[in-house]
Amino acid sequence: MFFKKAKASGLTAEIRVKRCYGCGAILQCQDPNEAGYVPANKFEADDETLCERCYKLRHYSQYKETPDINIDYVTILESAKQEDALAVYVFNAFSLNGSLLEKIGQYLPKKVLVVINKRDLLPKSYNDEYLIASAKALLAKENVTPVDVFITSASASKTSNIPALLEGINKYRQGKNVYFIGAYQVGKSSLINSLLMSYTNSTGRVITTSPYPGTTLDVISIPLDKNANMFDTPGINNVKSIISHLEGKIIKYVLPRNEVRPETYMAKEGQSFLFANLARFDFIKGDKTNFTFYKSNDLTLERAKLNKADDAFIALAKNTSLDTKSEKFASIGALSKTSLKAIPGKENRVRIYGLGFIDFIGSDQELEVYAPSGVMVSIEEVSVKL
Repeated sequence: MFFKKAKASGLTAEIRVKRCYGCGAILQCQDPNEAGYVPANKFEADDETLCERCYKLRHYSQYKETPDINIDYVTILESAKQEDALAVYVFNAFSLNGSLLEKIGQYLPKKVLVVINKRDLLPKSYNDEYLIASAKALLAKENVTPVDVFITSASASKTSNIPALLEGINKYRQGKNVYFIGAYQVGKSSLINSLLMSYTNSTGRVITTSPYPGTTLDVISIPLDKNANMFDTPGINNVKSIISHLEGKIIKYVLPRNEVRPETYMAKEGQSFLFANLARFDFIKGDKTNFTFYKSNDLTLERAKLNKADDAFIALAKNTSLDTKSEKFASIGALSKTSLKAIPGKENRVRIYGLGFIDFIGSDQELEVYAPSGVMVSIEEVSVKL
């Protein structure tokens, strides 16, 4: 059954096509091996629903614990290497550095296809070539040279470049298995959902979620042909990203959900900027400077004089009506400080991994950034115009 008759009186009744609100497939309750399958009781319900494969993907990604690169995860990657499989390494365009899984390069197979996902979160004017060059530079530190790099968007509101990515996967996998890997919250499951919209299962095998052989980690296995599968592995914990240090209820505000709106402030030394009670950016010394902040639109930025910044931090931590505050950090002493000096005469970028970045023209500025212990804070030269 693919159609449902809406309740009506008289000689006619409206026939309505029901679609999965995750992947857009027409819902049906007859064949579990075909796209859009749902059990009969869900099909007959009037509520909007997900097909079974989208439900598994969404449920799995939301409720599974986030693992580290432990022996179980290494076992999965070693299998990929032995099979000469294709690894699809997914990055978040908004937080490339926070997406990098350090020391994973030694475990990856030879063929690595890189996907820079969530491009729609960055301003449209952002330089895509800079994104690609930055990703390749990060991977070079892991001795990884990708066979190709794709920039995609796979959010609920916008998708782009998905058909081209699917063609690339089929080209580079050469009949072998495909393993999707990536840090927690890079949008891996949403990306796979988007790929499934163009997917037809003609193998007679079903999509399954089960522990990978020899491990305790669940993976989603999606048949590609009679001999190969696409495996969605768990998102990996990255301790250098602020996302790994926050409560789940806050993460949805810290991760951008739509295109970020850069905020530019003219500041003089002795001023401070607070990202709720999650991080703080202090302008210690230097000439007046325009600082441009790139962050989630849901995360408000508070400005304070430096000599009152500690009190402002405490006030934010105690603000019961502030959705973005963490219960972990009651005072600035709960965060770790990183001191930075600007690169003179260059476009500078300060990164707080997982939270965002701040751009400015460097001269003699001295800065201090507070973030949860373990979160990486860095400064770099931006070599191309964004």
